[in-house]
Amino acid sequence: MRRQHVRMAIKAMAGLLVAFGSFHSRNRLAHPPTDARLHGVGTARTVLAPVVPHSDTGAQQAPATTSHVRTDEECLSAQPALATIRSTAVLGTAGADRRGVIRLVGQCAIEGRGRTAGGWGTDTWALMGLLAEHRSSLLTKTAAGDKLWPDVDAPNDRFAGLLKATRAKMCEAIGMPGNYGRVVIQFVGGTGYRINPDLYTCDVWQIRDLLITAARAGGPERMASLIAATEFYTGSYLSTVPHFWARQAADALNRSIVQALAQLADLEEQPEAEIGYLERATELDGVAEHLYRRRMEVYARLGRLQAVHYCYDELREHLRDRGRKPSPQTEQLYRRISACE
Repeated sequence: MRRQHVRMAIKAMAGLLVAFGSFHSRNRLAHPPTDARLHGVGTARTVLAPVVPHSDTGAQQAPATTSHVRTDEECLSAQPALATIRSTAVLGTAGADRRGVIRLVGQCAIEGRGRTAGGWGTDTWALMGLLAEHRSSLLTKTAAGDKLWPDVDAPNDRFAGLLKATRAKMCEAIGMPGNYGRVVIQFVGGTGYRINPDLYTCDVWQIRDLLITAARAGGPERMASLIAATEFYTGSYLSTVPHFWARQAADALNRSIVQALAQLADLEEQPEAEIGYLERATELDGVAEHLYRRRMEVYARLGRLQAVHYCYDELREHLRDRGRKPSPQTEQLYRRISACE
């Protein structure tokens, strides 16, 4: 009975992490300005102020800020900075997290203020992906051009138009005027670009933050963070972006989720639940023989010998598609289990 209560508590904690996963996704500058230059009509109140660094046109839009950008680990420990500015329809009421969410895992869309925007071209989502991958650094114009159009001469000319259009779409998604484009995608210190974390979070950031939390935590908190991270992973990362760097990032995230599912299987005390994690892990990595062997072992403990045969055949088929065969270790385990029938 006690174990059942613990499992229910972990599931509830994971649900809260999924629901409020954006809480740990704030990635702020070390010294945010005290004036966000978003003044409107109304009385002064305290709200989360977006950081507005140097304009990419060279004009100064806000007090100088440092160009230091924190690592993902530093993001988790950073405390929200508050600034007192006048109330404005752009930011809404104090204390409410009205940030938009950039969805790049399982789909490509932007959610904000009761609306979902999407259906844009590949270049737009590729730029979003590059900015998401540069959460802890800055994306320079040269690097963006090389990644987006590696075979095109003078890619910087294209970048300016794509950046302007993407900024306008991001403003529209969260109900901001289009002329605030330099606020949603910031040009920091005359060096490079980044997504303003006070106005937007990103699902891939949430997943990575949860995995970092799980690596640091123990007990129920670790398990809850792993569950939440795997539930956020609803499909391939940057699936509509054909570039090699995007596929590398997608493969790395997929491996992290497979590892998280394997860790959940290690932590799970109920064989049926353990099987669920292992089955999903092998769906994501069809040639992970060590996970298939674990599946066969758990099936055998449960007396599900037909499932053992199915599991082995599934692995053999996936390996055959890659011109491989099951390892001697896998073959030996399968023969040993089959001999017990």
